Amino acid sequence: MSTFTSSPARRVVPCVAGLLSFFVPLRSAQAEVKWSGSLALTSDYIQQGVSQTRGEPALQGGLRAQLDERWTVGAWASTINRYRVPSASTEIDVYAARAWRLSPDWVTSLTATHYFYPNDLPRVNYDYDEVTASLGYRSTVFATVAWSPNYGDASYQGIAEDSTTLSYELSANEPIYGGWSGNVGIGYRDLSQLFDESYWYGHAGLMLSTNRFTVHLTYTYVDGTARELFGHDRAAITWLGTVIWRFGNLH
Repeated sequence: MSTFTSSPARRVVPCVAGLLSFFVPLRSAQAEVKWSGSLALTSDYIQQGVSQTRGEPALQGGLRAQLDERWTVGAWASTINRYRVPSASTEIDVYAARAWRLSPDWVTSLTATHYFYPNDLPRVNYDYDEVTASLGYRSTVFATVAWSPNYGDASYQGIAEDSTTLSYELSANEPIYGGWSGNVGIGYRDLSQLFDESYWYGHAGLMLSTNRFTVHLTYTYVDGTARELFGHDRAAITWLGTVIWRFGNLH
Protein backbone atom coordinates (compact mmCIF):
# COMPACT_ATOMS: atom_id res chain seq x y z
CA MET A 1 0.00 0.00 0.00
CA SER A 2 1.27 3.74 -0.70
CA THR A 3 -0.57 7.61 -1.76
CA PHE A 4 -3.54 9.50 -3.12
CA THR A 5 -4.34 12.37 -5.44
CA SER A 6 -6.60 15.21 -4.33
CA SER A 7 -9.83 13.59 -5.56
CA PRO A 8 -9.49 10.20 -3.79
CA ALA A 9 -8.33 11.89 -0.60
CA ARG A 10 -11.88 13.10 -0.01
CA ARG A 11 -13.01 9.45 -0.16
CA VAL A 12 -10.24 8.14 2.09
CA VAL A 13 -11.01 10.24 5.17
CA PRO A 14 -14.63 9.00 5.60
CA CYS A 15 -13.41 5.41 5.24
CA VAL A 16 -10.89 5.85 8.05
CA ALA A 17 -13.50 7.54 10.22
CA GLY A 18 -15.85 4.62 9.71
CA LEU A 19 -13.20 2.12 10.71
CA LEU A 20 -12.32 4.13 13.80
CA SER A 21 -15.95 4.30 14.93
CA PHE A 22 -15.98 0.50 14.90
CA PHE A 23 -12.63 -0.20 16.54
CA VAL A 24 -12.27 2.63 19.07
CA PRO A 25 -14.41 0.79 21.67
CA LEU A 26 -11.81 -1.99 21.59
CA ARG A 27 -9.15 0.19 23.18
CA SER A 28 -9.15 1.39 26.78
CA ALA A 29 -10.48 4.82 27.62
CA GLN A 30 -6.96 5.93 28.59
CA ALA A 31 -5.31 4.86 25.34
CA GLU A 32 -4.31 7.59 22.88
CA VAL A 33 -4.78 7.13 19.14
CA LYS A 34 -1.47 7.70 17.32
CA TRP A 35 -1.85 9.12 13.83
CA SER A 36 0.73 8.83 11.07
CA GLY A 37 0.84 8.85 7.31
CA SER A 38 2.99 8.90 4.21
CA LEU A 39 3.29 10.42 0.77
CA ALA A 40 5.33 8.69 -1.91
CA LEU A 41 6.40 8.84 -5.53
CA THR A 42 7.42 5.62 -7.25
CA SER A 43 8.63 4.99 -10.78
CA ASP A 44 6.35 1.93 -11.05
CA TYR A 45 3.64 0.57 -8.75
CA ILE A 46 4.28 -3.19 -8.64
CA GLN A 47 2.02 -5.49 -6.63
CA GLN A 48 2.87 -9.20 -6.33
CA GLY A 49 5.19 -8.90 -9.33
CA VAL A 50 2.66 -7.20 -11.64
CA SER A 51 2.66 -3.49 -12.49
CA GLN A 52 -0.52 -1.55 -11.73
CA THR A 53 0.69 1.39 -13.85
CA ARG A 54 2.17 -0.45 -16.88
CA GLY A 55 5.65 0.84 -16.09
CA GLU A 56 4.63 4.45 -15.44
CA PRO A 57 5.15 6.48 -12.21
CA ALA A 58 2.54 6.54 -9.45
CA LEU A 59 1.66 9.01 -6.70
CA GLN A 60 0.80 7.23 -3.46
CA GLY A 61 -0.08 7.94 0.14
CA GLY A 62 -1.86 6.79 3.23
CA LEU A 63 -3.24 7.62 6.65
CA ARG A 64 -2.89 5.28 9.64
CA ALA A 65 -4.29 5.24 13.18
CA GLN A 66 -2.73 3.03 15.84
CA LEU A 67 -5.45 2.48 18.43
CA ASP A 68 -3.23 0.63 20.89
CA GLU A 69 -0.26 -1.73 20.72
CA ARG A 70 -2.42 -4.37 19.02
CA TRP A 71 -4.97 -2.67 16.73
CA THR A 72 -4.28 -0.49 13.67
CA VAL A 73 -6.68 0.88 11.04
CA GLY A 74 -6.00 2.99 8.00
CA ALA A 75 -6.43 3.82 4.33
CA TRP A 76 -3.97 3.91 1.48
CA ALA A 77 -4.31 4.93 -2.17
CA SER A 78 -2.38 5.04 -5.42
CA THR A 79 -2.81 6.30 -8.94
CA ILE A 80 -3.04 3.34 -11.35
CA ASN A 81 -3.25 2.62 -15.08
CA ARG A 82 -3.58 -1.15 -15.42
CA TYR A 83 -5.16 -1.57 -18.85
CA ARG A 84 -4.84 -0.05 -22.30
CA VAL A 85 -8.61 0.58 -22.40
CA PRO A 86 -10.19 3.31 -20.23
CA SER A 87 -10.54 2.06 -16.65
CA ALA A 88 -10.07 3.16 -13.03
CA SER A 89 -7.26 5.64 -12.39
CA THR A 90 -7.21 5.21 -8.60
CA GLU A 91 -6.90 2.32 -6.16
CA ILE A 92 -8.08 2.88 -2.57
CA ASP A 93 -7.41 0.36 0.19
CA VAL A 94 -9.08 0.41 3.62
CA TYR A 95 -7.70 -1.95 6.24
CA ALA A 96 -7.72 -3.10 9.86
CA ALA A 97 -4.86 -5.06 11.46
CA ARG A 98 -4.37 -6.95 14.72
CA ALA A 99 -0.87 -7.83 15.99
CA TRP A 100 0.27 -10.35 18.58
CA ARG A 101 3.74 -10.41 20.17
CA LEU A 102 4.54 -14.08 20.64
CA SER A 103 7.94 -13.45 22.25
CA PRO A 104 10.60 -10.71 22.27
CA ASP A 105 11.73 -11.94 18.84
CA TRP A 106 8.52 -13.10 17.16
CA VAL A 107 5.47 -11.06 16.09
CA THR A 108 2.46 -12.18 14.08
CA SER A 109 -0.36 -10.13 12.57
CA LEU A 110 -3.65 -10.50 10.72
CA THR A 111 -4.86 -7.81 8.30
CA ALA A 112 -8.22 -7.46 6.54
CA THR A 113 -8.22 -5.12 3.52
CA HIS A 114 -10.89 -3.95 1.09
CA TYR A 115 -9.60 -2.74 -2.29
CA PHE A 116 -11.84 -0.59 -4.42
CA TYR A 117 -11.48 1.17 -7.76
CA PRO A 118 -13.74 4.19 -8.34
CA ASN A 119 -14.99 4.65 -11.91
CA ASP A 120 -13.78 1.25 -13.10
CA LEU A 121 -15.16 -0.48 -16.19
CA PRO A 122 -18.97 -0.66 -15.79
CA ARG A 123 -19.29 -4.27 -16.97
CA VAL A 124 -16.70 -5.69 -14.52
CA ASN A 125 -16.32 -5.20 -10.78
CA TYR A 126 -12.64 -5.36 -9.78
CA ASP A 127 -13.23 -4.45 -6.12
CA TYR A 128 -12.09 -7.24 -3.81
CA ASP A 129 -11.26 -8.24 -0.23
CA GLU A 130 -8.08 -9.79 1.14
CA VAL A 131 -6.96 -11.34 4.41
CA THR A 132 -3.22 -11.41 5.10
CA ALA A 133 -1.41 -13.35 7.84
CA SER A 134 2.21 -12.46 8.57
CA LEU A 135 4.91 -13.84 10.87
CA GLY A 136 8.00 -11.74 11.59
CA TYR A 137 11.29 -12.52 13.30
CA ARG A 138 13.22 -9.63 14.91
CA SER A 139 11.70 -7.21 12.35
CA THR A 140 14.11 -8.78 9.84
CA VAL A 141 12.54 -11.89 8.30
CA PHE A 142 8.86 -12.09 7.32
CA ALA A 143 6.63 -14.87 6.01
CA THR A 144 3.24 -13.82 4.60
CA VAL A 145 0.18 -15.57 3.23
CA ALA A 146 -2.57 -13.56 1.48
CA TRP A 147 -6.01 -14.93 0.54
CA SER A 148 -8.80 -13.30 -1.43
CA PRO A 149 -12.26 -14.84 -1.93
CA ASN A 150 -13.41 -12.48 -4.70
CA TYR A 151 -10.49 -11.25 -6.80
CA GLY A 152 -10.82 -10.18 -10.43
CA ASP A 153 -8.39 -9.22 -13.20
CA ALA A 154 -7.95 -9.13 -16.97
CA SER A 155 -5.27 -11.08 -18.86
CA TYR A 156 -4.62 -12.39 -22.36
CA GLN A 157 -6.82 -15.34 -21.37
CA GLY A 158 -9.76 -12.99 -20.81
CA ILE A 159 -11.54 -11.41 -17.85
CA ALA A 160 -12.14 -13.27 -14.59
CA GLU A 161 -13.80 -12.02 -11.42
CA ASP A 162 -15.07 -13.19 -8.03
CA SER A 163 -12.43 -15.92 -7.82
CA THR A 164 -10.21 -17.20 -5.02
CA THR A 165 -6.49 -16.33 -5.05
CA LEU A 166 -3.58 -17.19 -2.76
CA SER A 167 -0.08 -15.76 -2.54
CA TYR A 168 2.92 -16.70 -0.39
CA GLU A 169 5.90 -14.45 0.29
CA LEU A 170 9.18 -14.72 2.17
CA SER A 171 11.20 -11.53 2.61
CA ALA A 172 14.14 -10.22 4.62
CA ASN A 173 15.53 -6.79 5.46
CA GLU A 174 19.06 -6.54 6.86
CA PRO A 175 20.74 -3.34 8.17
CA ILE A 176 24.07 -2.62 6.47
CA TYR A 177 25.49 0.64 7.81
CA GLY A 178 23.92 3.78 9.25
CA GLY A 179 20.55 4.24 7.59
CA TRP A 180 21.35 1.78 4.80
CA SER A 181 19.78 -1.66 4.57
CA GLY A 182 19.35 -4.40 2.00
CA ASN A 183 16.17 -6.28 1.22
CA VAL A 184 15.25 -9.38 -0.73
CA GLY A 185 12.03 -11.33 -1.25
CA ILE A 186 10.43 -14.12 -3.20
CA GLY A 187 6.75 -14.89 -3.77
CA TYR A 188 4.41 -17.38 -5.40
CA ARG A 189 0.94 -16.38 -6.60
CA ASP A 190 -1.78 -18.94 -7.27
CA LEU A 191 -4.28 -17.76 -9.92
CA SER A 192 -5.54 -21.23 -10.78
CA GLN A 193 -9.16 -20.25 -10.03
CA LEU A 194 -8.93 -17.28 -12.43
CA PHE A 195 -6.72 -18.38 -15.31
CA ASP A 196 -5.58 -21.91 -14.36
CA GLU A 197 -2.06 -20.53 -13.87
CA SER A 198 0.42 -19.61 -11.11
CA TYR A 199 3.65 -17.64 -11.20
CA TRP A 200 6.79 -16.71 -9.22
CA TYR A 201 8.01 -13.20 -8.51
CA GLY A 202 10.75 -11.58 -6.44
CA HIS A 203 12.77 -8.49 -5.66
CA ALA A 204 16.13 -7.33 -4.30
CA GLY A 205 17.28 -3.83 -3.46
CA LEU A 206 18.79 -1.17 -1.24
CA MET A 207 17.03 1.26 1.10
CA LEU A 208 18.21 4.45 2.79
CA SER A 209 16.10 5.63 5.74
CA THR A 210 16.10 8.76 7.88
CA ASN A 211 13.55 9.82 10.47
CA ARG A 212 11.07 11.13 7.89
CA PHE A 213 12.33 9.97 4.49
CA THR A 214 13.00 6.62 2.85
CA VAL A 215 14.51 6.00 -0.59
CA HIS A 216 14.25 2.57 -2.27
CA LEU A 217 16.11 1.24 -5.30
CA THR A 218 14.69 -2.17 -6.23
CA TYR A 219 15.20 -4.78 -8.92
CA THR A 220 12.03 -6.78 -9.56
CA TYR A 221 11.60 -10.18 -11.21
CA VAL A 222 8.57 -12.06 -12.52
CA ASP A 223 8.57 -15.37 -14.40
CA GLY A 224 7.51 -16.18 -17.95
CA THR A 225 4.04 -17.39 -16.96
CA ALA A 226 3.14 -13.93 -15.64
CA ARG A 227 4.51 -12.28 -18.78
CA GLU A 228 2.36 -14.57 -20.94
CA LEU A 229 -0.71 -13.73 -18.86
CA PHE A 230 -0.30 -9.97 -18.51
CA GLY A 231 2.22 -8.90 -21.15
CA HIS A 232 5.58 -7.23 -20.75
CA ASP A 233 4.15 -3.80 -19.88
CA ARG A 234 2.50 -5.22 -16.72
CA ALA A 235 4.80 -8.17 -15.94
CA ALA A 236 8.26 -6.74 -16.56
CA ILE A 237 11.68 -7.50 -15.11
CA THR A 238 12.77 -3.99 -14.20
CA TRP A 239 14.37 -1.52 -11.80
CA LEU A 240 12.21 0.88 -9.84
CA GLY A 241 12.84 3.77 -7.46
CA THR A 242 10.62 5.07 -4.66
CA VAL A 243 10.82 8.11 -2.38
CA ILE A 244 8.62 8.16 0.75
CA TRP A 245 7.96 11.01 3.19
CA ARG A 246 6.38 10.09 6.52
CA PHE A 247 4.50 12.43 8.85
CA GLY A 248 2.72 12.29 12.17
CA ASN A 249 3.56 10.11 15.16
CA LEU A 250 6.20 7.62 13.99
CA HIS A 251 6.87 5.96 17.36
